[in-house]
Amino acid sequence: MPSEKAKENKALVAVCVACEKSFSTEVMVSLTGRDNGRPRQYPVCVACADKGWRPPGFTGVYRSRPT
Repeated sequence: MPSEKAKENKALVAVCVACEKSFSTEVMVSLTGRDNGRPRQYPVCVACADKGWRPPGFTGVYRSRPT
């Protein structure tokens, strides 16, 4: 769960590209993929990343965060 401070600060919010929901940046990861052959960062919530969502062109390794 996001901290109270993060809940109050609207600047600490990002939209998950996988589920299109708004989350605190505390529960987001940035996965690098490719867009038209160029590297691009995709903000993804931890839940979607844990379920296996990867951006197009993803070649890295993602390890789930311990809960």
